[in-house]
Amino acid sequence: MPLVDRSRVNPYRLYLAMRVGLSFLVSMAFTTSIVYRVEEGGMNPFELMMIGTVLEVTYLVFQLPTGFLADLVSRRACVVAGFGVYAGGLAWQGFSADFWIHLAAQVLLALGAALMSGAQESWVADETQQAEMTPVYLRATQLGFIGGITGSLLSGALGSIALSLPMLVSGALMAIGTAALVLVMPERHFRRPAGDGRMRTILRQARAEAGEQIRASRRAPRLVPGLFLLLGMTFAFGLWSESYDRLSGAFLLEDIGFPALPDLEPAMWFSLISVAVSLGGIGVTEWATRRTARLGSGAIIGMLVLFTAVTLAGVIGFSLARGFWVALVFLLLVSVARPLYEPLVNGWLVVRVEPKVRATALSARDMFDSGGQIIGGPAIGAIGTAFTLRAALLTGAAVLVPATLCLIGMGRKAGTPEPEPEPVDVQAE
Repeated sequence: MPLVDRSRVNPYRLYLAMRVGLSFLVSMAFTTSIVYRVEEGGMNPFELMMIGTVLEVTYLVFQLPTGFLADLVSRRACVVAGFGVYAGGLAWQGFSADFWIHLAAQVLLALGAALMSGAQESWVADETQQAEMTPVYLRATQLGFIGGITGSLLSGALGSIALSLPMLVSGALMAIGTAALVLVMPERHFRRPAGDGRMRTILRQARAEAGEQIRASRRAPRLVPGLFLLLGMTFAFGLWSESYDRLSGAFLLEDIGFPALPDLEPAMWFSLISVAVSLGGIGVTEWATRRTARLGSGAIIGMLVLFTAVTLAGVIGFSLARGFWVALVFLLLVSVARPLYEPLVNGWLVVRVEPKVRATALSARDMFDSGGQIIGGPAIGAIGTAFTLRAALLTGAAVLVPATLCLIGMGRKAGTPEPEPEPVDVQAE
């Protein structure tokens, strides 16, 4: 007799718990990781960039095979395995601050993330059998912010004791969560391909879908005016974002320094900054949501231009700052503006393409973003090693200039889409 009756477990609540728990543990592990890597590991800018690059490349490599595995074997198995592998990657980094240990751990983290990516969303869609899943995903995102804030605060507290503790504790808690998922996570509605030719069925379907994506990609530039400019903006943004993510913390720690306040170590400073960014991000996202609802998708490019200009000014101000409080203002300015890019770009694309081309267009956006990060990370990291972190951050800011120009070109070339039919209010029926 099983220890837990899985048929009585609510999939919706379990999904929310998984998302909140994951946000909590990731924030706990990585909020103060830059202090751990720089102060105990002695990593230089190029090594910090290589950690991010290895993570991005490995994640791209694992995405397709783990997707097939989720369709072929089990979404539940992929989610549980993903949690377990990711827990191993977190704990492994906590055992040593050595660069090569952290570099190798990125393979585990990328594999775990690829196993979970998509499988969680597919699993909850299967198990809840709801016609509209967007409210479920939005609710999970909102609760994830709360988990992230809590994890950031705990990261600072643990990091003040020992810089390796946040990763060790988060890895241990995630391993416990993995064991809990083995016991309680149900899978009642997943249907595997029938017959002994299951693998051939999956491969044949994948080949057909790949062919359709290629044909759709050829039509996309005609159907979406400004698509090439959007991809150019996305690539330039990727070139910048990886360098900023990996070097901004080191710059604040090594070049700027923190105020000498009693009982407030650098780990706690990063924790408080992360909390402030999360709170600001919630507010700015709410403003953008209301503005889009009021003005429609035609306002999206204007907001993207605004946030890109704000980001560019913020990065330049942060790079040139000499004092902590001035640097902090610009850091918050950049970090609060960034969460708007992905939902705004996705929203702009979705209303301008036919359903058959939507997945292709969104996939292309993700590929250009990852490609920019993979190329820009090591290149700008090398500048930081050869010269200064300030020079590297300013170089990253320079690639935001063509991103802004691409957005301005999009505004001139792309027209306002035809209004779509009013959505059916499912709750009212």
